[in-house]
Amino acid sequence: MVGSKGVLHEIERQASRRWLPIIGVEKAGIIARIVDEEKPRRALEVGANIGYSAIVIASHMPDVSQLTTIEVNRALAREAESNIKRAGLAERVNVLIGDALELIPGIEGPIDFAFLDAEKDEYGRYLTLIEPKLRPGSVIVADNVGSFPRAMSDYLDRVRRSGLYESRYISVGWDGLEVSRILQPA
Repeated sequence: MVGSKGVLHEIERQASRRWLPIIGVEKAGIIARIVDEEKPRRALEVGANIGYSAIVIASHMPDVSQLTTIEVNRALAREAESNIKRAGLAERVNVLIGDALELIPGIEGPIDFAFLDAEKDEYGRYLTLIEPKLRPGSVIVADNVGSFPRAMSDYLDRVRRSGLYESRYISVGWDGLEVSRILQPA
């Protein structure tokens, strides 16, 4: 076992060499702070890639907690599993392989924290499937809001204008995160 920080540094180097999109150090710090504050018992990530953000999230969750992460690409999911195991977090993280739109309905709730970093034009549909599993106070973080706001317009309209959420945008360089707390599930 290398430890989560060592594995994160290795993934950062690999991602740079292989042109793999990961959240990076600055967004990882923001997400880590949110998870530290929220102390989720059950979390969901849509878009595992090679496990960078899953390691960040799981390493900041309470000891008795569970993160389910979904990745559609089998090779990336297997690499994520390997990285998560090397970080010593395999018992806390369940990697599912497949289409999130098909897998989310089968995931047990309540979900205390969710991180969306997959198909940008599907964020609204992910939210529709996740919402019934949320409890008041659950937090959803959506990545790449600064880069793809049009693709996420239905998602952003829902979290910003429905009255069901308290939502704020956190700018990170040329991109950003939308951090939304559900006030009352629909």
